[in-house]
Amino acid sequence: MDTTPDDAYLIFDRWKDRESYLRIQLRSSSLMFEGRGVITHLSRDTMELGGESWRFTVPLSDSTFVFSDPREIPVASIREAESARYEFGLAVQLSTGDQLVLVEYKEVGQKAEDSPEDDA
Repeated sequence: MDTTPDDAYLIFDRWKDRESYLRIQLRSSSLMFEGRGVITHLSRDTMELGGESWRFTVPLSDSTFVFSDPREIPVASIREAESARYEFGLAVQLSTGDQLVLVEYKEVGQKAEDSPEDDA
């Protein structure tokens, strides 16, 4: 569901204040990045993301935002698995054409590489 920039910034601000661990994917024509980290800095124009050994800043001006909730996934088995791991997420279509996907982990201590099968 499309989200207004104001609503997206409220979510980003919440994640920053709570230091929520996020699954972070950045896709561009020349780069595919996936990691686990937090929002370290946020302004109306930029967002800085960082993990244990990495950090980068993305421009937010003229971006569009799409909210996603794993509880809305139509396939039951996928919905259950994703809902167990993630709260909700935002996809950010950057003005550069790149896409940034941020999804909040449910449990602070959960590792990014954990899979639903690991919980069995």
